Amino acid sequence: MSSVNENRLSHKVELTVLYVSTFLLRTGFGAAILLFDWLLVWGLEIGGYSPTSGFSILLISFAAITYYIAEIALTGYYGSSSDKIGSKPILLYATIGAGVVLLLYAPASLIFVKISDPLIAIIVLAFYLGTVHFIHGVFASAKVAPTLGFINNLSTNENRALRMAYYDNAILYGRAAGIMIGGFLWIILKVDDKEGANDQAIQIAKTFPLLTLLLAFATLLLVFGLNSTENTGNHRKKFSLKEDVTIAARVMLSEERRPMLIPWLSIAALIGSASLWGPTVSFILSGEENETRGYDALLPLMIVLIGLALPAPFWGMFADRKGRKTTLKVGLYGLPIVGLLGAGIGYPFYKDDISIHNIYFLLSALPGAFMFSALIPVLMGILGDTAEESSDGEVMSGYHFVIALGEIIGVLVGGLFIGGFSLIQSWTGLFGEGEDGTQAAILIGFVLFELILVAGMFIGILRIPENEKSTSTIQI
Repeated sequence: MSSVNENRLSHKVELTVLYVSTFLLRTGFGAAILLFDWLLVWGLEIGGYSPTSGFSILLISFAAITYYIAEIALTGYYGSSSDKIGSKPILLYATIGAGVVLLLYAPASLIFVKISDPLIAIIVLAFYLGTVHFIHGVFASAKVAPTLGFINNLSTNENRALRMAYYDNAILYGRAAGIMIGGFLWIILKVDDKEGANDQAIQIAKTFPLLTLLLAFATLLLVFGLNSTENTGNHRKKFSLKEDVTIAARVMLSEERRPMLIPWLSIAALIGSASLWGPTVSFILSGEENETRGYDALLPLMIVLIGLALPAPFWGMFADRKGRKTTLKVGLYGLPIVGLLGAGIGYPFYKDDISIHNIYFLLSALPGAFMFSALIPVLMGILGDTAEESSDGEVMSGYHFVIALGEIIGVLVGGLFIGGFSLIQSWTGLFGEGEDGTQAAILIGFVLFELILVAGMFIGILRIPENEKSTSTIQI
């Protein structure tokens, strides 16, 4: 009996280490992606280019997707590798590498101001950031599948959704903390208050090295708090892009997992577009001359991310007790009902200022976020139910592959929507005159794209089969 208790305690310690290290890694990522967005907008403004132009939006889109391209190329390799040599060495490699990569972002602004031609300067800035972002994705791709495989290995069907919910919390709260830290570093260092591009570039460069400290602490946690998973004795195979992408794609195209493709692609596209275009649009809409634009841009992101993360454990417990499909239906049907109810109750408070910077308007969206938060941990629980211990890493690499693909869709197609509406505005003036009309156009494009993704998510979830497996019997 004591050995059972010791085993449970060991599992709790390891799960806590995985959650905390994931939180720290995502904090670093959240800060980096926000600073990445704002740095590109800053460069475009300094170079005399409107951040809302088609050129600017495409430039931001292509610089951003390099991260996800690396994830697609490598997630199958790292997922299968973790099944062969154990998760711990892969996780250490990912965390240490991500910490080092954060340092590589720092010179970007300093290189930008050394180039006299504005067009060349902004292209070099985007190319440099895109390259570093790709390297960041190389290490990030080594973290997700082994972590999820580790958690799945320590879970049963009775507690898997709850434990996946805690993992989901670690990601969302980490990203929220990172966004807050990155934004406040920009604000505390008074980037917008400095006179001249050179002084602003120096302040921006100071923000990234501070983030490496978070990853150093995460590395120590993994070294001392995580037991090594069983080594099968097999050597890690050589990297093969075709074979590794095939592994990741195959596991999600199996009969049992195929129904989850549309929901995951839709949710991932929502995450990708919101992570990139949310900060960018908020920053742009706040206005270059606005002294508080950093605060204004942070507010909607923080409320949405915290609103999604806070209820996740509740939904995990609900799903483990009441069933996966039941919970999905509650979240899916409750989302429009509760969302409209929240919007209606809050309307008297925000009716004179319907904007993403109005705290009352944002708070009215929280009831909808509460219902939406039921979907991700439950879908992850369903996915975990389909994996065997010997194939956790490969199954989760399939999930990671789909997530990265969905985020590329969110970034690129979201950018095309925003750019398209901006272009329509420049031709027709349909949404008003001057800068106000342009801002209205990009906001409408962003919101419309998000609504299309939500519709795709609804359709996908409704097509998930009713039957739920109680044991993991699926072969890949």
